Amino acid sequence: MVLHLLPLVLMMSGQSPPPPPAKAPPQQATPAVVVARPPQAPRKLYNDTADGAAQIATAIAAAAEDDIRVLVNWGANDDERCARFPQVQRAPEISGPRFFSDEYKLIYVDVGHLDKHLEVAKAYGAKLATGELPYFTVLDKAGHVLAGASARELAGEDPAALDPKKVAAFLSKHQAPAPDADPPFKAALSQAKKDGKYVFLWFSVPW
Repeated sequence: MVLHLLPLVLMMSGQSPPPPPAKAPPQQATPAVVVARPPQAPRKLYNDTADGAAQIATAIAAAAEDDIRVLVNWGANDDERCARFPQVQRAPEISGPRFFSDEYKLIYVDVGHLDKHLEVAKAYGAKLATGELPYFTVLDKAGHVLAGASARELAGEDPAALDPKKVAAFLSKHQAPAPDADPPFKAALSQAKKDGKYVFLWFSVPW
């Protein structure tokens, strides 16, 4: 009731009613500021600052722990066949047997324009030549050279790419043989007999 009488009382006293409160203007949303990130440089397949001899030594030590082989990929970042090698790795012929997780320790050694790591390559019997990169060298867990192959030997119908089937055949031929389970099994039986214990035998696969 007070609210309804207030304007009448003000008119009788000669005063004008107060104006209605002004509405605040609608706030405009501040446009989001999008900060453009600088383009990321493509990841280099071959580390052009690494010491090739040290790379190989580290790979041999890792392969010895897992009783597998080392695959040295000699190449360069600006060579098309070298740059496309990851596509070969993803091919069904290669990814199925999981060569690079169970059978080989893969490393990339940069040879530039055939002007880097030449002495290291010579020490491991890698026959580097123009137009034949990448070159592959297989080492056993002691670092001994077992085999080598150039891109020319493993090329497919596309001259700028390797043939996954030929690469898979090369890797299958030179992968480490399956370890003989008889000696450790017999040793475990002998020790269990001495200790009066059982032998827990676990059959598994590397994938």
